[in-house]
Amino acid sequence: MIKMVRMKEVSQKVHLSFFAKLLICFTFISIIPVLVFGILSYHFSFNNSMRELEQQSNAIVENSIDNLEHAIEEYIKALSFFCADEEVISILNSKEILKPAQTAVYQKMYILLATRPETVAMHVIKADGTFSVSTAFLPEIYDVEQHYDWGVFRELNKSNDAVIYSNRFTSPIGKAYCMTIAQTIKKGGKIIGYSIIDIPEDVLETILASSKSIQPISYTVIDQNYYLLYNRIFSTNDIFLNSKLRGSLSASKSTKRFYMENPQRLITWGVMPEKTSLTIIASVPVDLVVMNNNYIAGTTVVVVIIAILICILVSPIVVHILTRPLNEIVEVMKKVQQGNTSARVLVRKKDEFGFIASHFNMTLDKLNGLYETNLEKQNRLRLSELKALQAQINPHFLYNTLDSIKWLAKLNGVNDIGIMVSQLGRLLKNSIHNQNDSIQIRDEVALAESYLAIQKIRYGDKFEAEIHVDENIMPCVVPKFIIQPLVENAIIHGIENKIGKAKLMIRGTRKNDLIIFEIIDDGVGINEEKLVTLNQRAEENEESKGSIGITNVDKRIKLYYGEEYGLNIISLENVGTITRITIPFKEGYSVKEKEVGQA
Repeated sequence: MIKMVRMKEVSQKVHLSFFAKLLICFTFISIIPVLVFGILSYHFSFNNSMRELEQQSNAIVENSIDNLEHAIEEYIKALSFFCADEEVISILNSKEILKPAQTAVYQKMYILLATRPETVAMHVIKADGTFSVSTAFLPEIYDVEQHYDWGVFRELNKSNDAVIYSNRFTSPIGKAYCMTIAQTIKKGGKIIGYSIIDIPEDVLETILASSKSIQPISYTVIDQNYYLLYNRIFSTNDIFLNSKLRGSLSASKSTKRFYMENPQRLITWGVMPEKTSLTIIASVPVDLVVMNNNYIAGTTVVVVIIAILICILVSPIVVHILTRPLNEIVEVMKKVQQGNTSARVLVRKKDEFGFIASHFNMTLDKLNGLYETNLEKQNRLRLSELKALQAQINPHFLYNTLDSIKWLAKLNGVNDIGIMVSQLGRLLKNSIHNQNDSIQIRDEVALAESYLAIQKIRYGDKFEAEIHVDENIMPCVVPKFIIQPLVENAIIHGIENKIGKAKLMIRGTRKNDLIIFEIIDDGVGINEEKLVTLNQRAEENEESKGSIGITNVDKRIKLYYGEEYGLNIISLENVGTITRITIPFKEGYSVKEKEVGQA
């Protein structure tokens, strides 16, 4: 039950006009498709770019494998031709190799390397280690006597064909070598020598980079034992690929690709034929794709924002055009509610709004007819009630005044009685000769002053009275006898029973479009229970002993001006009471019997 009440309260607070609802609908209908289109465009663009990048990278790896395989085959063919040369076999098979023979071997080696990069090194070593010749320098690892059953020699001794051997070393001049291609030189099936070609890293890099690509690609080459022949991708000082990367390679056997972070990059790889068993790994940075997609995303965002702004600008115009007939009907309703029953809706089109407008006009015509029929009867009843209320105040006031004169006659001399009778005559003169129900505020204040003069004589120094009324509201016209009864009530029920001297103040001000009168006393006040009862009776126009004047004033004000105006009483027991009158400010307004009837 509590939840339902809260929901009801929320629904009452959140109130949107039809224009706002329609504008929200238009905005959502126009903005959501644009946003969805932008998000989907970015998503599909990014995925498509990544697919293209993966396809390009895979193609580059395959091309690199083909290029390296072709280069190795060319070196193998050259070595096979060299190792089958009869002159070379004869020279290595001789017991003593003289200088001319050594020169002849040199010439054949240079002829073999004539079309190769300058940094490629070639060595010819006799099987017993007594003779060796090299185009560069002969590394210590090619000492046959020391390493006959180690490294490349071990592989050559076991194979009848050329050997591709993973062989990383650095020359004394700082040249880094990564691969060796070697073949034995035989005579009658016996190994008489070895022919070795060392491939440096720059040559291998040139072979790999010969695959044309618009992407900046880095390469790493490993053998079947994960030995790093060439590495431009991974930051490591180890000679073997670490276990984590091995796992990534193993896990991506089907796709031959995976992604790495810091920096983000795409890793694609491929394996050369079993003869070489080398794996070529290529690394492509993804940041270019991300930048490209960020550019696309930025462009999409700009387009979306422009589209949204256009929707925001156009939607209110469209909605305004659609809701204008409804707004015109609402405006006419407001005018009718304010009392302009002659207002009518201009019927522009014969649509649903035109149907509502025409029938609304017909309803107003019928209501005006009924209103005019009953107006005269209602005016007569209200005027009679006002007259009765106006007549009610005079005997009540006269009774209390005469009672004061009676007590004064007993207690004081003739002079004071003369003053009281004079002031009473002034009051009666206004009551009898002024037949209008309205009076200027300055005259109403004068009546209150006369009444206070009489009560000052009666009570002596019992209380002090002050009147502060704004001069700007003095010409305004109000119902007669709305202040004096409240002053009388303050003296009799607030000040009279107070022990000691009291103070009474009449204050009149203008606040915006309201005139506010306050009768303030510091008398005995009213307890909370009695105050609630008094206010309730005033609201219900219920008269009781001691509250005739209050109820009379409140009821007359409501009849003149409406239910939102009238009296309000604020009081604290033993502190005092404030009786406040609230009426509308209307400069030069005159309350006449006929006007009251039409209110």
